[in-house]
Amino acid sequence: MNTPEPLQQKFENRRRELAEQARQCRVDLPLRYLRQQAHYTTPAGNYDIVLKAIERGAAAVPRILTRFGIAPEELAETLQIETDRVQSAIEMPPSAPLVLVDGEDAQALRDDIIKRGRENAVRAFRTAAWGDSLRFYRPSGLDLDYCVEDIVSVITRAGEGCTAVDFPIDGIIFPKLQHPDELEWVCDLLASLEGEIGLAENQIKLQFLVESGWAVANLRDLVMLALPRLTGIILGNADYSSDVMLPEIRTDHPNCDWVRYEMVNIAGASGVPAIDNMTINYPVADANLSDAENKSLLLTRMKECFDDANHGIRLGMSGKWVGHPVQLFITLLAYDNAFPQAHVLNEIQKIEMYEAGLSQERGTAIIQGVMTDRAMDRHSKALLRKAVAWGKVPPAKAEALGIISAAERQALENE
Repeated sequence: MNTPEPLQQKFENRRRELAEQARQCRVDLPLRYLRQQAHYTTPAGNYDIVLKAIERGAAAVPRILTRFGIAPEELAETLQIETDRVQSAIEMPPSAPLVLVDGEDAQALRDDIIKRGRENAVRAFRTAAWGDSLRFYRPSGLDLDYCVEDIVSVITRAGEGCTAVDFPIDGIIFPKLQHPDELEWVCDLLASLEGEIGLAENQIKLQFLVESGWAVANLRDLVMLALPRLTGIILGNADYSSDVMLPEIRTDHPNCDWVRYEMVNIAGASGVPAIDNMTINYPVADANLSDAENKSLLLTRMKECFDDANHGIRLGMSGKWVGHPVQLFITLLAYDNAFPQAHVLNEIQKIEMYEAGLSQERGTAIIQGVMTDRAMDRHSKALLRKAVAWGKVPPAKAEALGIISAAERQALENE
C-alpha cells in the first residue's frame, strides 16, 4: 500500500519545524568564546590593577616565584606534573583569555568609588592594550541602585565614536540573577542600548552568575532567555553557599558539585561554557611569616588552586574564575596539562580513522579497541574544536578534519 503523499508531507513539515526548534536551543559560538579557561576578575576601582590584569596577565609570576625561591622543578613536583610544562609557562607567562572589569562585589558601596569604577572601566575599554583577551564588564546587580547607570554609562561612554566593528566591549557578566523576569529585563536593556548606539542585534554578549538557590532552580529558563547572546554561565560559590545556608564555603561541597552538574548539562546542551568559581584562598605572602613559611604557604595555595581547577575539569567545567596573577598562571597550567598534545593527536587519529571507514561505506569501526560511530566522532570533534581555539591544532588541519569552517580558518590565520 502506498503512503498518501499529503500525510508524508504533513509530517515532513512538522519534522523540519521540530529540527529548527532544536537548533534554536543551541548557539554555535565563535572560536574566541571557547577560550575561557580563566576569567581574570579585577576591581574597577583601581585603574593600575585593572591595567596590569589586562596588559600583563601572569607576567609577574616568574618574579614572584624567584622572590620566594620556588624553582620550576619544585612547583612541578608540588603540582605533580612535568617540569617542562611548568618551565614553558614561566618562560612565556600567559595572558588572560578573558578579563572582567568588576564594578560589583570588588568595590565598596560608596557613590564616589562606584563613579570612579565606571570611569576606570570606560578608560580601560577605550585605551588599554587588550590583545586577544575577551573584554567583559560586571555591573552592580538588580538589588543595587547603581545597576542601570553602571550598564548604560559604561557601555555608551566606552563606545563613543566607535562603530559596531570596533566597539571595545565584548559583553557583560551579570550578578545576582534569580528569576527569568529579571534576566528578561537585562536582555531588553542590552537590546535597547544596541539600537540606541548602532550595534548589531545581540552584539553585546551576556554571561550570568549562578549564585543563588533560585538561579539553580530556574537555570533552564534563564539560559533559554539569554541564549541568543549567551556565551557562558558562571558558578558564584560564595554567594550560593550563603544563599542556601551551607555550613561553609567549600569548593567541593556536595551541593556545589550538584550545581556544577546542572550547569555543565544545560550549558553544554546550549553550546556555551560552564565556568567554575574562584578559589578564595589567594597565593599571597603573609607579612607575619618568614620567607620559608611564605614559600610553603604559596606552594600550598597554588596546589589548592590547581586541584580546584582539576576538580572542575573532571566534572566538565570549561574554565575557572581567578583573581590573582598566580591563580591565572596555575589555572591555565591545569587546563593545558589536562589536554596535552598527545591527547590532541590521539583524537585527530580517531577522526581520521573513522573518516577512512566512512570512505569504505562503514558506519562503525573498532578504533583503538573502542566501538566508534557518529556519536564518538562527534565527541572527538567537540574536544578538538576547543583545542583549535586554544592553539593546539593548526587551522589548516582543523579545516581539513571538518572541525572549523574556511572562514574560521582564515580568521585564525589573520590573528
